[in-house]
Amino acid sequence: MSNHSFISFSGVSKSYDGVHAVVDDLNLDVRRGEFLSLLGPSGSGKTTTLMMLAGFESPTHGEIRLDGQRLDDKPPHRRDIGMVFQNYALFPHLTIAQNVAFPLSVRRVGRAEQNARVKRALEMIELSHLASRRPAQLSGGQQQRVALARALVFEPSVVLMDEPLGALDKRLRETMQYEIMRLHRELSLTIVYVTHDQAEALTMSDRVAVFSDGRIQQAASPNELYENAQNAFVANFVGENNGLTGRVVRADDGWATLALADGSLIRERCEIGLQTGDAAILALRPERAHIPGPAGVPAEDAHNVVRARVDELVYCGDHHRVHLALGSRDAIVVKVPNTQRHALPGPGDTIDVAWRHDDCKILAASAPQATPAPASPDAPAPSLILTAPAGAN
Repeated sequence: MSNHSFISFSGVSKSYDGVHAVVDDLNLDVRRGEFLSLLGPSGSGKTTTLMMLAGFESPTHGEIRLDGQRLDDKPPHRRDIGMVFQNYALFPHLTIAQNVAFPLSVRRVGRAEQNARVKRALEMIELSHLASRRPAQLSGGQQQRVALARALVFEPSVVLMDEPLGALDKRLRETMQYEIMRLHRELSLTIVYVTHDQAEALTMSDRVAVFSDGRIQQAASPNELYENAQNAFVANFVGENNGLTGRVVRADDGWATLALADGSLIRERCEIGLQTGDAAILALRPERAHIPGPAGVPAEDAHNVVRARVDELVYCGDHHRVHLALGSRDAIVVKVPNTQRHALPGPGDTIDVAWRHDDCKILAASAPQATPAPASPDAPAPSLILTAPAGAN
């Protein structure tokens, strides 16, 4: 994968009313061949960012470039970008082959070349045998594969996907995730993928940009996001997190001492800029907290140990979830692998919970606050500017 910036957002902002920024001063580069996911809650700006790149929305400020060329004056159908929507957007009166061929007919590709490309695209998604059927005769997963083939058939330089798997059930969604990953790898596609599903983003992406309040909170590899969140929003949004609250009583050289509500003092790595007196949280993943014992971290290997009361045990098949109370305010969840090697504590028991320094981080408690936005949604459903002919292509 080249380090060359293939897609570039420079100082891009978008406002619908001139006051509230749906996207605020966005600076983001995407490498050629990269799979980048835009992850965030509804209204965070991720889909508006995608729509500006596609050409369905125009930036209020800033510029967007594709392979060094500004996109400002190019309509969507001239941007060499394929688009896959959540609702498939297939033409119901056309066959599968005709749906896939549609972008080629709009670009006035010759009939023989159209047929060859459609044949290759349908073989790629393993639906050649359904070429003569209509969308209503296909399952949801098959329709989404057709939408993917239609986005790829004209060999675009970039493929944009807006929550493409959101309407599928869990099993089908996982199958399609691997299908998209396979095509990305085999065709060296550049993909920008919008989702609010953090597990999907972590599974599929080379890099993930986490959005909140119109800004990117952190853009990094899935591993870096999960293991080294830069702020409390990212720690809480990406994966499951225990956020133990307290106040910093000392901060120096990248470490801080946090006084928890129950009086415990915790010394751990901390977010840059954290100062004595700041409200903060200890970000600790449930699988990184341990109950010392045969299946946990030996007490002598743990850097921090706190006492907590067991409130509830939940059986989850491959692991148990142990819900604990730390004082009167904080709660901790510990995931204990179901190895059946030692007895679990029971409700009401008071036990030690332990973890190592490299398994957690102290972060500022303040999180980005959502700015009230005008009626225009973050995820407008763009109208297709091209209309299918009444008959075959």
